[in-house]
Amino acid sequence: MTWLALIAFALYLALGWHFCRSRLSQRAPAYPAVEHGLLTLALAVHGLALWPEFAMLPLRFGAAEALSLTAWLAMLVYLVGNLAYRLDGLQPALLGMVVVLFGTSLALPQGHVLDYPQNAISRLHFFSAMLAYAVLTIAAGVAFLIRLADRRLHKAAANLLVQTLPPLLALERLLFACIYTGFALLSVALLTGIFFAEHIYGPHRGLWHKVIFSALAWLSYGALIVGRMRAGWRGQRAANWALAGFALLLLGYIGTRVVLDAILQHG
Repeated sequence: MTWLALIAFALYLALGWHFCRSRLSQRAPAYPAVEHGLLTLALAVHGLALWPEFAMLPLRFGAAEALSLTAWLAMLVYLVGNLAYRLDGLQPALLGMVVVLFGTSLALPQGHVLDYPQNAISRLHFFSAMLAYAVLTIAAGVAFLIRLADRRLHKAAANLLVQTLPPLLALERLLFACIYTGFALLSVALLTGIFFAEHIYGPHRGLWHKVIFSALAWLSYGALIVGRMRAGWRGQRAANWALAGFALLLLGYIGTRVVLDAILQHG
């Protein structure tokens, strides 16, 4: 934990409190230009805190780094997406997720050293897999919000958070921007992982199930992309497929942690 990380976390907390007051309860005025500037500042400070963890060798990675990176990317996706889509109203849900993810990462210990051979291809595998997981986690969050927004269209009564969400079309565009990016990154991770699986997993064949679940997730996301292009999938159907793909990725990760714990206990 560094003072930069604490400053970034404090900024996220303050901005989350402001957006709840200005967007949900409407007890405070909105200042879009100032808000955008402060969100960008928080992102920059968070990025500076995150940089040493991935710039120095040997690489370390664990739950803390994964959660912090996902929180940072979620903010980046929002700021970039807001340039193209109408995303006002997403801030309370976004900051809530960022505060939980980043706050949890600050409480967790530093990740383990990646002890497999370090070269250009293995680093490409690591960074593409790491970014794919983070971007597809964000896609799952957007898919969940789409399910809530879709229900808003069919029910007269909805809670305050759902009422202030961006238009469903904007959320769908953001979802597929994340899906396309995550699918490309996951493709690179799988291709490079095939060549380096033996170095990464060694003799522990039980860990190969992560590759299998990742491949199943890749097929699920691929089917969603084809369905979108060929049949115009949207709304609940698109959200369900995105959540199914994320569930497969999550099963692979959780299963891997269980196998690793068993290996360490019996090693």
